[in-house]
Amino acid sequence: MKKRGLVLMVSCLLFLLALFSLLGSFTKEATAQVKTLKIGLITSVTGPMAPAFKPMYDAVKPTEDLINQRGGVTVAGQKYNIKIIAEDDQSSPPGAIAAANRLVQQGIKFMIPPMFMVTDLALIPTAEEAKILRLKAFGLGPEEVNPKIRYGFYADSSLYCIEPCFDYLVKTYPQAKKIAIIMPDDPGGNTALELNEKAIKKRGLQLVFSEKFKIPTEDFYPILTKALEKKPDAINIVFSIVPWSAGIINQSRELGFTGPVFAPGLFGDINLVNSMLNKKYANDLFHGGPDVLSDKMLPIVKDLRKLVEKANQPYIMDSMLGLDALYPMLQCIEKAQSLDTDKVVATIKNMKSIDTIWGKGKWGGKEIFDVDHVIIRPITLSRIVNGKVEQLDFIGK
Repeated sequence: MKKRGLVLMVSCLLFLLALFSLLGSFTKEATAQVKTLKIGLITSVTGPMAPAFKPMYDAVKPTEDLINQRGGVTVAGQKYNIKIIAEDDQSSPPGAIAAANRLVQQGIKFMIPPMFMVTDLALIPTAEEAKILRLKAFGLGPEEVNPKIRYGFYADSSLYCIEPCFDYLVKTYPQAKKIAIIMPDDPGGNTALELNEKAIKKRGLQLVFSEKFKIPTEDFYPILTKALEKKPDAINIVFSIVPWSAGIINQSRELGFTGPVFAPGLFGDINLVNSMLNKKYANDLFHGGPDVLSDKMLPIVKDLRKLVEKANQPYIMDSMLGLDALYPMLQCIEKAQSLDTDKVVATIKNMKSIDTIWGKGKWGGKEIFDVDHVIIRPITLSRIVNGKVEQLDFIGK
């Protein structure tokens, strides 16, 4: 009996060892089934543009987590989790080139490039030579996207906000006939300026002043004084970032201007702008961007907000710029069923539609950029009325 019991005990131990070994192999196989796809992201973490663009860096981990919670990306039967490799362009062209080279050295083939056009333009030759596909959250002009740039794309262009913004101006402020343009001296501003001038002329409005300010600028009183001498009914900032927008609005109001101030491109995050305004000036302001805190946001935007706030970071428009680009980028990769950027580029040309974090979109852009490398998606105008931010209905749902 003792011998039989010993044999039975040994048999059980051998069975358990075999079972644990089998489970271990299953675990290893399951682990091996999920690989990692590295996506590069370059933004200004330091330097003069960091206040505007560092939130994009701060939201890297929440963005990564959100995409992986939603299943990552699957290519040819292989599942990949996403790992975002973030680099600092130091708000300068040399910094951007160095950052791009670091991504090249890691073999990265997909990138979310910097929002600051000056730094993005600097890295384009490096990225093009390495065949890195780049999808920028939104852009202004054909300097970054054109037929000569094979791997450069926009997830959105604020140029498509110009017409809806002027429609809103005419409808809401019919008394605003004379327009003053004040805008940053940015390389991408020429196309935006040209389209704004056309929109003004098309509606029978009058452009009474137009001038660019140097980057960076905090004192807008000199340029505003000259502008207000022309008696404008509305001030058009064309495009901006938060510090400039808040400065222009506050200082123009201090000088006695009471008409609407708007940006057919962007103010930057409208909630952040509102927080920096003297409350008695926080009225008759609107731009071509979203209120990301609005209940009108789609679930994916709200889900990212939860993760960003859980990470103890403020959730502003720039927090979702990485997701804005990454979400459609991964759809293109899955549609191509390849990590070869040439195959992904070829696939994009044949995609009829694409989901964005703002709703259904489609590839287009040829009428402005001479190439269909821009996602045309619903427009998200928002405004400040009596010190409160309001999201208007999406245009083109």
